[in-house]
Amino acid sequence: MRKIVNLNKPKDGIVRLMIYNDDDFGSYLFGYKKLDDCSSEFDELYESENEVIKSCESEYGIKTTDWKEIPNPEPNCQHDWINPVRIKGRENGKPEFGKFEKLVNGKWIEL
Repeated sequence: MRKIVNLNKPKDGIVRLMIYNDDDFGSYLFGYKKLDDCSSEFDELYESENEVIKSCESEYGIKTTDWKEIPNPEPNCQHDWINPVRIKGRENGKPEFGKFEKLVNGKWIEL
């Protein structure tokens, strides 16, 4: 499960944070300048989710209880988007970087 939180007091334009745990690499912290579902402004890699939570508590004043769980991304989808969004063509091995598709009512729609 991923975790997400909206900041009560934005810092440096950041209004939302997300944690994504990757079994192979560690835990990612994504920061956003919009509350809308979108690509993150930054990502930081930590060794563990616990390290991310501690960092966010000191940097942004986020309590452990403030985080809300959301489902992990669908296969081949972007980790930093809330809803299923993928790079166009990634599913067939021909990614078109910079072009995204969003799953809407069971169909992939180009953004």
